[in-house]
Amino acid sequence: MGFPSMVVSSLLVIVSVAWVANGDSLVPALIIFGDSVVDVGNNNNLNTLIKADFPPYGRDFVNHLPTGRFSNGKIAIDFTAEDLGFPSYPPAYLSQEARDNNRILTGANFASAASGYYDGTAQLYAAIPLTQQLTYYREFQARVVDTVGRARANDLFASAIHLLSAGSSDFIQNYYISPLLNRAYTPDQFSDNLIRSYSTFIQVERILNLQHAL
Repeated sequence: MGFPSMVVSSLLVIVSVAWVANGDSLVPALIIFGDSVVDVGNNNNLNTLIKADFPPYGRDFVNHLPTGRFSNGKIAIDFTAEDLGFPSYPPAYLSQEARDNNRILTGANFASAASGYYDGTAQLYAAIPLTQQLTYYREFQARVVDTVGRARANDLFASAIHLLSAGSSDFIQNYYISPLLNRAYTPDQFSDNLIRSYSTFIQVERILNLQHAL
């Protein structure tokens, strides 16, 4: 695999960071996009086979029950939330917990296992593509504005940490098993496509935040 593939397959990318003090937490909100590395239960609410809602998943988590995390316990973003001083973890956006507008004022998780930079990867497994995750993010922004007002919401969006984890599913669960892709593109060519998708995601995410800052 060429160097571009290694870059695009990075597990955790900080999209935008602005460190501010807000009560006990270092930032006002933590917002997550991506794949199974950071999915905390969105796939539990989808008609997909890619789920982690059964044992032994969750056996070492705080409640010792499967939560939709693809892990026996906490995942990286859980430790990130704790280190930033949040009293709870950002809820899966499709979960019952996230229906409470006050609950999402400290962030939300839009990640979906088997998603990737390439929308076709998510569609192959009935997961949530990054483009749809951005649609949910736009909906999330509107809910936050309705709850706390535009000025406070703008501060939250501008100062929140936005995390993105994607890329591995595009290769492992799609490119390497799909003759349509691996015959049409070399690994480097497919990596270039993923990097373009990543760039588009960043640009759209920034535009959504700028629209609220105007």
